[in-house]
Formats: sequence, structure tokens, C-alpha cells
Amino acid sequence: MNKLAEVEQKLPAVWKKTGVPQLALVVMVLVGLFGIGGAKLSAYANSTMAGFATGQYSITADMNQRISAAANVITIAKKIPNLDQTLLEQAQQAVDAAEDLSSPEQAYQNNQAMETAIEALYNTALTQADAQQKDQLSEQHSEFLSRGTILRNSAYNEQAKAFNDKRNAFPANLIGALWGVQEAEYFA
Repeated sequence: MNKLAEVEQKLPAVWKKTGVPQLALVVMVLVGLFGIGGAKLSAYANSTMAGFATGQYSITADMNQRISAAANVITIAKKIPNLDQTLLEQAQQAVDAAEDLSSPEQAYQNNQAMETAIEALYNTALTQADAQQKDQLSEQHSEFLSRGTILRNSAYNEQAKAFNDKRNAFPANLIGALWGVQEAEYFA
């Protein structure tokens, strides 16, 4: 206690006036709340987005595997004589578009369009393929479907919802507005 008294004695006169210590305390609390709170909220936002963008089990990793399987379906289908070229072109365009993984919402929309195009191509190609091509198509289609199931069961949307709930609660909503921390997009 004596140390605190000594420190107080050394303060400039203006700091000893009534209200100044209280104001300094309020400023320190606000800096702590908004400064440290903003850094924590930003870190939480980054870790939530990591579930979409990075790691072996991220949405991006599974989308890349699904895109690869779809490209393989197209490659096999191209070898089938007299196959509807429009279906091949639509499937290729959908696969090319699916490579845009810039945001969860965009990736989801591209995934849906790719699924529609690949299913149409697969269903038609399977009826015209020879036995070997049918086996190859079925194998790649199974991988394509499997990755779709993994994407639908991903924990990312739950993580995004948990983040959004915290980000939209008081005082995080104010801190988020000051720090520019936006809600997490859903893969939906």
C-alpha cells in the first residue's frame, strides 16, 4: 500500500484532482474492452473462416476433391461416342466456376450448379458407356457424391452460427462494428 501512496504523491497535480482518476479508469476500461475485445473478436472470426478455407478437413479441401472427381467424370464422358456435347460443355463450365472458392456462399452456389450439371452428364453418359467406362464413371461419381455428403455434414455452418451469435451480442456487436468484423457467411 505504501508503494501506491508514493506513486500517487509523484503524480502531477492535475491527476490528483477529483474526476481525473475516474476518467483515466474509464478510458483504460474502454481501451481494454474495445482494444483487447476487438483483437479477440478478429481472432475468432479468423479461426471460424479457417474452417472454410484452410486445413485438410475444410470446405475448400473437400470442394477441391469434389471438383477433381467431377473433372474425372467429364474426362471419361468425353471418350463416349456421340455423347451430347451440350451436357459436356455445361458440366465443364460448372466445374470451372466451382473453382471460385472466394467465399462460403459463392462456393455453395457453385457447388449446387456443379452437382446439377454433373448429375445430368453422368445419367446420360452411363446409358451410352461401355462396361469399362461404366465402372470408371461409377467410381468417380461415387467419389463426387461422397464429397457432397461430407460437405453437407461439415461443422463449418455450426461454427459460423456460433461466431455470428457471439458477434451479434452486446458488446461484441459494437466492437465488431468498430473493428470491421463482419458476420461469417454460411456454406448454404
